[in-house]
Amino acid sequence: MTQKIIVPTDFSDNALTATRYACELASQNNYTIHLFHCYTSDSALFDEEKANKDTSIPLLKADMLILDLKENLQKEYPSVSFETTCTSGLLYEVLPSVAVAPTYAMIVMGTTGTGKGKSVVWGSNTSSITTKARVPVIAVPSTTKEFSLQKVGMLTNFKVEELDTLKAYLRLVSYIPHLDTIHVYRDSKEASEISEHLNTWSFNIKNLNGVQEVECIAEPIHIEDENLDSIPEVINHIIKENDYDMMVVTKTRKSFFERLFSSSVSKEIVLDLERPTFFDNN
Repeated sequence: MTQKIIVPTDFSDNALTATRYACELASQNNYTIHLFHCYTSDSALFDEEKANKDTSIPLLKADMLILDLKENLQKEYPSVSFETTCTSGLLYEVLPSVAVAPTYAMIVMGTTGTGKGKSVVWGSNTSSITTKARVPVIAVPSTTKEFSLQKVGMLTNFKVEELDTLKAYLRLVSYIPHLDTIHVYRDSKEASEISEHLNTWSFNIKNLNGVQEVECIAEPIHIEDENLDSIPEVINHIIKENDYDMMVVTKTRKSFFERLFSSSVSKEIVLDLERPTFFDNN
């Protein structure tokens, strides 16, 4: 049975970026794309129908938009099979109950929707779905310009679950030409001890089929440095500096990773998700 990628859409440009990303994955892995839209009674109608209270059989705007989207994508990705669903309800409530294995391999969705000026991930549909979903979620920022899976970064705390996450990524997404394992620690820990942990952990990762190169990144935080006063900010700096194509986050690290996108307690800086990110929910 061919597995599916379910792609929620609100027909925004941000959602289209994620949809095209999902189509590239589908082309590479022979997945079917399931375009999925949840509407409310107000968003389902065209403006003229909202004004006409006597309309007995309204023309659902979402039904037309999703069929147009499917038709356009089919022309762009002729080798990919598409199916569509429009249903009423709230996306963060409906989608996790629909997207379950083995029918669905993963959810691919954008990190912002039609709302303007909102937090990039956390506090949005993506945050809630990432938490509730029973299959992996790939969150795709609207700034994603091209599809590439060459350089992957993974936060590590030397847990066995991280190997399970890598196996899921290798099975569902792609082999990994280059992987950086990233560990940020406080000054109180010995750098030599951390380096030893990373080298041992990298040896375990290199034994996985599908990972070609592994490098270790270990960075301390400097509590006395006002410009680098938190672990999330150091990690955000590492991600930007290395320009990863994909970040991989384990179940045990999701609560930590969430702090990358919330306000710093001391400086009220919002750190944005700027790379496609694979959240493991298996």
